[in-house]
Amino acid sequence: MSITPSVKNVQLIIDEPKMKIWKLLNLALPLMFVPLMGHASPETDLLAQKLMKSMPGLTIDSLSPSAIPGLFEVVSGGDVAYVTPDGVHMIQGTLFNVPARKNLSEKTLSVQRAKALRSLDPAGLIVYKATKPEKHVITVFTDPSCPYCHRLHEEIPKLNELGVTVQYALYARSGEGTLTSRQLTEVLCAPDKKEALTRFFANPSLNASGAGCAQAGALEGIARAAAHVGLKGTPHIVSNSGYAASGYMPAPELLKSIEQGS
Repeated sequence: MSITPSVKNVQLIIDEPKMKIWKLLNLALPLMFVPLMGHASPETDLLAQKLMKSMPGLTIDSLSPSAIPGLFEVVSGGDVAYVTPDGVHMIQGTLFNVPARKNLSEKTLSVQRAKALRSLDPAGLIVYKATKPEKHVITVFTDPSCPYCHRLHEEIPKLNELGVTVQYALYARSGEGTLTSRQLTEVLCAPDKKEALTRFFANPSLNASGAGCAQAGALEGIARAAAHVGLKGTPHIVSNSGYAASGYMPAPELLKSIEQGS
């Protein structure tokens, strides 16, 4: 019997090699501590202090009792794990409610992803509205240098026809100051953002000097949100309900995946 983190049997074509990255134990990441929000208690505060001592630089977005008595659920960025009250033992994996056939870890992460989407500046998103009655809204973290982002871009008219509104969150996977990053600032500052983005999709190596405008400032917020939606590569798709998928799928398959995951 094979148990995997995803309950969906969808084969995705991913632009970058899929790597298992667990930020909770990557001590080299230059993260900062974020005080616990929500239902903090003396017990969770003490546990947070223990975890921070063992893993300096750990960002804790939430820490609360899990569905398993005696274990706490810790959320950090786009990752979730389960830890003992003494902070000594931690489990990486997917927590299921077997009788209910529910992926409890995915439920937690869906809330985290949806919260991250709400933090995005609408002025920094490029929106392709559904042309038929709207069924779903998806946010796609995309990048002109990514071949499968280009293929997904070509599916937008079909997605719109199927009732899916697509919001592009421009994300330079190559990092700030790179050619792609400069292209994205030019896109957000262009009079016709869709035309400018399509131009760079058609020629990812097209030179760009970069541009400065209020909308371009949204790229920083998009990069922060990317860490909280589990982005490992582009395109990365997140529905407003928090369901996420990475990679390219034809429009009908993507719609089916969204509806199964919502």
